[in-house]
Amino acid sequence: MLDVYKRISLRFFGKITERSIESFRSLKPHLLRSNINITLKAWVSMMFMTAFIVYLITLLGFVVISFFVKFTFLTFLYIIIFLPVMTASFTFLFFYVYPFLKASSIKKSIENNLPFALAQMSAIASSGIPPEFIFELIAKFKEYGEISKQAGMIVNNMKLFGMSSVNAIKNVAERTPSPEFRHILLGIQSTIEKGGNLSSYLQEMSERALFEYRMKRENYLKTLSTYADVYTALMISAPLMMLVVLSIMSVIGGSVMGLTMQDLIFLITWVVVPLMNIVFLTFVHMTYPGV
Repeated sequence: MLDVYKRISLRFFGKITERSIESFRSLKPHLLRSNINITLKAWVSMMFMTAFIVYLITLLGFVVISFFVKFTFLTFLYIIIFLPVMTASFTFLFFYVYPFLKASSIKKSIENNLPFALAQMSAIASSGIPPEFIFELIAKFKEYGEISKQAGMIVNNMKLFGMSSVNAIKNVAERTPSPEFRHILLGIQSTIEKGGNLSSYLQEMSERALFEYRMKRENYLKTLSTYADVYTALMISAPLMMLVVLSIMSVIGGSVMGLTMQDLIFLITWVVVPLMNIVFLTFVHMTYPGV
């Protein structure tokens, strides 16, 4: 299905893409690191195609709605001109940032699981198993998330494409979005090439990764205490003080920007405070390092 959609996109928007491809050149490394196995030209063509389809669907949708809901002429004109363009623009923007988001998600998964995967790899290597079998075993441990997938890519490079273990590791190292994992893979490659002690190298990297993991966890716990102070001040104390002041003012009477004190109390209680909590929780979730 995806291949068919890709071919249709290239057929209709391939020439437009060729003329503007340089503007999207920065997407290429992120497509590679996010494991989206699509060429830059095909991806940009799909961006144009999807935005165009969304534009048509939105336009036709509002035209159909206008038969059932009576709009003023200016409102109808605004809906027809701006809303389809806006939805198409958001669709285009989503396609543009998706590779960045996907690569960032893969990077986070790798770095969160790296200390534990390295400990496992070190234990396996200490038994004298060849490197290719180490990655094959790690690929079977799905609890390591994206590291298991990256190990699976190394195994596929060797088994399906006939690469040597050194070249297979180097290929994945060039594609991974995690600088830490890239450094470790290149270190494994160098150790294999020079005939070094792979078990000792993995043991050293495992201890270092575990130490960094603990440091990140301690730093995040300190950050959480700061967040708690901010939450108490902005989400609890400030709204309570505001409600007390508005309650007193409601006895006196008056309005603010056409809203009575009761209206303001209702807005703060049921709109402002819930929205502030949602924004705060979203921020905490986004800054959560996964440790």
